[in-house]
Amino acid sequence: MKYIVSIVVLLLLLIGAVYGVLFTSPGNDFLRPVIESKIAAQVPLPTKLQTFVLRPDRFEVALQIGEDTHIGAKGTMNLMSQSVDATYDVDIKELANLQKLIGQKLNGPFRTHGTVKGDQKMMHIDGKSDVAGSATDYHLALRNFNPENLKAKIAHLHIDRLLHMVDQPDYAEGLVDIDADIPSLDMKALKGNVVTKITKGLVHPAPVKNDFNLSIPSKLTFKGDIHTRLAGTKAISDVDFLTSIARLKSKTLTYDISDGSLTTDYNLHVPNLDDLYFVTNQHMKGKITVTGDVKVAKNGVEATAHSDTLGGAFDALFKNNKASVKIKNIQTVALTDMLLYPHIFDSRANMNLDYDTVTQLGTLHAELLNGQILPNKMSFLLRQLANFDITREVYERTTLDTKIEKKKLHSDLYMKSKLTEITSKNGLIDLEKQYIDTKIDVKIRKMLLPVVIKGKLTDPEIKVDSKGVMKAKAKEELEKRLPDNIKKSPAGDVLKKLF
Repeated sequence: MKYIVSIVVLLLLLIGAVYGVLFTSPGNDFLRPVIESKIAAQVPLPTKLQTFVLRPDRFEVALQIGEDTHIGAKGTMNLMSQSVDATYDVDIKELANLQKLIGQKLNGPFRTHGTVKGDQKMMHIDGKSDVAGSATDYHLALRNFNPENLKAKIAHLHIDRLLHMVDQPDYAEGLVDIDADIPSLDMKALKGNVVTKITKGLVHPAPVKNDFNLSIPSKLTFKGDIHTRLAGTKAISDVDFLTSIARLKSKTLTYDISDGSLTTDYNLHVPNLDDLYFVTNQHMKGKITVTGDVKVAKNGVEATAHSDTLGGAFDALFKNNKASVKIKNIQTVALTDMLLYPHIFDSRANMNLDYDTVTQLGTLHAELLNGQILPNKMSFLLRQLANFDITREVYERTTLDTKIEKKKLHSDLYMKSKLTEITSKNGLIDLEKQYIDTKIDVKIRKMLLPVVIKGKLTDPEIKVDSKGVMKAKAKEELEKRLPDNIKKSPAGDVLKKLF
């Protein structure tokens, strides 16, 4: 009996000692430097445990990290049920000062506060934040301390402040509203909906020019609506993104978090092609709608494109760095209209283009069917010099073979009609300088007329070598005027050879 009493007394003394250390002011004063040193060992910044109060039914903690980060929490607790009912407050005046702690560069202030209620089995966190200038409300439920579901409403998040926060250049400004309801946060069995709305978007040209060498128009605006459904490991979105240049829609944009892959359909409408000059470096007129699919995976990127345009069709396949384009039955006049080039040739055209976007090398093969040369400087000169209207000729099949070297095109041309034959070897078009330099041999009946086309692509200088015309006309006159007996003599042969 004496031993039992001794054991009970010892237990009571131990409990009293623990209580004295844990749940009294002297005990808290004793534990504060111990806990502070433990925190300091884990945090690579100066830390101070400003407040530490622990009682059987309540607690209060205030921690200072560095000069401008404050984290505080206080409330009630029940040790028996391991439950808590508390408030918390996080106030960070400059995220950049926490780079050593969080492992990456962030900028700007961050504040959040809220309540924590529940026990180990189920805990609810309700809070508010002003992240990136927004008004954010969130509710997070944890089961066994694992996130189970989330509801959040983010109003007027500022894009420029968000970019600054994540240490990115000031590419754009605008507002983002997000309404998220996610009943399951299990990364293998996601479930929920997220609605995102972007308004008042404006791209800032200077940082885009500096980082991507694109001369964005000064007033490029944007807005968008994105409805996302979470299912399993996938986020499936319906996207409608509108800019002052183009509209992009996708009915099913799917991102799989399990492997990082992305697939999407798209519909891109550009009402004014000349607005794309900052990308194409080519003035154009007209509009275009392009549809297709995009796949992004670990092994690369693959995309298709289709457009019914210029009276025909355009189809393309982009795989990693390779582009393969097929153009069927387009109108050449419509094409030159779109490119703001003068009308030269009217026909239907089929083209095959293969191009490497990295090396910027490629080939183009084109066949033009039942074409006619349209009235232009060259046809006018030929009519004046050779008394021949080349615009009346029909070229059943014209071929053009081009080697592409970055912005330079080197082309071979062959055209044949009933009375004419037109050829060109290694003609040059420089798209960057908008310059052409090519020699064309025009054969009319037996008359050969070299034509040089040189200068600005939209209005080049055209010169016809008239020597061939003069020789042909002289020979024709000689044939008419020489008597038959001289024509058949050796002297006649010598005269013909002279011409």
